Amino acid sequence: MKQTNLRLFMLAITLLGFSACASIDQMNSDIATLESDVTSLKKETQSLQDLRKEVADLSVQVDEMQNNLQDLRGRVDENQHSVDKYMKDIRTLIGSVEKNTSIGVTSSPPPTTEVTPPSTPSAPSLDAEEVYNDAYRIFQDGRYPESRSAFVKFLQQFPQTEYSDNAQFWIGESYFKEGKTEEAILGFEDVVKKYPQGNKVPDALIRQGICFKILGDKDNARIILQRVIDKYPNTPQSDTARKELEGLW
Repeated sequence: MKQTNLRLFMLAITLLGFSACASIDQMNSDIATLESDVTSLKKETQSLQDLRKEVADLSVQVDEMQNNLQDLRGRVDENQHSVDKYMKDIRTLIGSVEKNTSIGVTSSPPPTTEVTPPSTPSAPSLDAEEVYNDAYRIFQDGRYPESRSAFVKFLQQFPQTEYSDNAQFWIGESYFKEGKTEEAILGFEDVVKKYPQGNKVPDALIRQGICFKILGDKDNARIILQRVIDKYPNTPQSDTARKELEGLW
């Protein structure tokens, strides 16, 4: 009987040892699982922090874009105001010149008896290039009123030729040479309006900018010269416009 009890006791001790070993193994397994979960949680936490930082950076970028958009809208409104002012000044200038022209008209001289010259064979009609060159030679001689009349006559005879925009430009330039700045602005404006595809448009705009600069109207001078830079980049005219702009800021 005693031997049987002893054997039962030894079996219980053995089973208890096995149970203890199994518990330790389970604990080690649980600890390993917990450590893995903690590591995963740390990674997820770091990813969440990175995401929050990206969201914050994106929010800053959105704010900057909104500010830039507001600035752009402000510049557009300012440019539109400047263009409206420029057009208003042009209309005022046209009215002023027309008024001065009407005041300066003198009475016609008394009629004279017309002498009919002897009939001669009709001369062959000149082509546009010859008529243009004749008017330009008069301009080069410094006879500006006479050259202006010649260019006006040329445009009446040849309104749409490859020389037409040049002829209109020299009409404006003849006024400029005489110091008639307002009339020059209108002459150059006709180049821009009547011959928008002509090669003299950028030169006419530069001259307009210079004329407004002479008149002390820096706002319109800047608008026109900047227009040359924007519309005709990488050209000699854009370089000239930049130089003229330097003294207007």
